[in-house]
Amino acid sequence: MKLTALFGFILISGLMMVGVAPQDSLSPDLKAAALKDAACTAAGDASPIDPTMETLPIRSGSREVGTIVEVQGACHCQSTNCDALVYLRSGEGYKLALHEKYASLHPMKIVKQGMPSLTGQFEISSSKMETTVYDWDGKAYKPSLCATVIKGKKVPAITRHPCKMLSQ
Repeated sequence: MKLTALFGFILISGLMMVGVAPQDSLSPDLKAAALKDAACTAAGDASPIDPTMETLPIRSGSREVGTIVEVQGACHCQSTNCDALVYLRSGEGYKLALHEKYASLHPMKIVKQGMPSLTGQFEISSSKMETTVYDWDGKAYKPSLCATVIKGKKVPAITRHPCKMLSQ
C-alpha cells in the first residue's frame, strides 16, 4: 500500500471516530487509574472541576482487549491535543500501555501479534498534524510509522520521518 494511501486511510478513519462513550460508562477502577495517570503535575494546574473523560474500546476480533481514555480538562489539553491513555486488560484490571497527548487516538483494523495497531494525530495547526502509527510488539505499543501531514486543497502532503521516543 502506498504511503499516501495509507495515511489517507488513517486521516479519514481518524475523522470517523465512532463508538466514543462518555465517562459515566467508565468502571470506577478504570476512572481512578485514568485520573491518577493523567494527574496534573504543576501545583497551579489542578482545577476544582473534574476533567471529562471519553472512552473508546479496543477490540481484537469479538473480544475487548483494552480501552482508550481521553481526558479533557484545564491541565490535560494543549490546544486540541489532550491526554490519551491506552489501558489493556490485565487479569481482572487494566494496565497502562500508552500515554500521549493527541487530538485523536483510535484503534485500526490492522492487527499485529493479536492486538490492533493504534493511530494518533497530534494537531499542530488547522492544516498541519503529526500522525503516528503504533504496533504491538508482544509486550508494548511501539511507534512504527510517523509522518507530518499538511492538508492541501486536493491531496494532503505527507512526509514520513523517524519516530520520536515515547514520553512514558
